[in-house]
Amino acid sequence: MDYLALPYILREGYLDRANLLESLTYSIGLILSTRKGDMPFEPEFGCDIWDREYGDLYTANKGDIRAGLRMAIDKYEKRLHNVSVSFTRTEDRSAKVLGMVVKVSGNYRDDNDEEQKFQASYHLE
Repeated sequence: MDYLALPYILREGYLDRANLLESLTYSIGLILSTRKGDMPFEPEFGCDIWDREYGDLYTANKGDIRAGLRMAIDKYEKRLHNVSVSFTRTEDRSAKVLGMVVKVSGNYRDDNDEEQKFQASYHLE
């Protein structure tokens, strides 16, 4: 099955397509990179990590931050289950806004209804 690729780019009258794994990766990236309230048609879409001060990310309860990210993914990406989230500080300090790497893992069912593992890392900049 084909899914729409993000970002939406119209080429020769067609939008780019993606496979299921790519679609999951794009979808979670969109959730993690969107501040709640930025989508007028769905004000709760996104995650609240963008509402935190930079210093809060290192002093706040890490479990609370992970839980918030996991809840956002659970709510808006129904194809992924058994989601776990971890994050680390990135070593690259050049022009980073948050300087965080979020690792998301979980399971999904492929187009043949077989259980597959998902894992991706996202740099929050």
